[in-house]
Amino acid sequence: MLQADIDQLNRLATTLNDVGNSIDALEIRTVGDQLAAALPGAPIPATCAKAGEYTEGAWLRVAQRIRQLANITTQCAANYQMTDEEFAKQLDTMAFHPPKDR
Repeated sequence: MLQADIDQLNRLATTLNDVGNSIDALEIRTVGDQLAAALPGAPIPATCAKAGEYTEGAWLRVAQRIRQLANITTQCAANYQMTDEEFAKQLDTMAFHPPKDR
């Protein structure tokens, strides 16, 4: 009755969750931490390792927020479905039926 595309909302939630998981899977620190072996005694590896730690942490927070958005979208789709069904039940108790398209 509300014309919300619940399936599309659920597909969006799945896509957002997949994006969040893909971002979370990025391994930035691993590469930065390997520089010490490649450049022994140089100060650059420690700086790169620290930058990698901060960068990976930032990407982790992005991933968490995207997954949170996926969760909100899933809840929204469920609420739309429930609201639509409840609204239809209420209309049925009043014996109201929307006009059919001509």
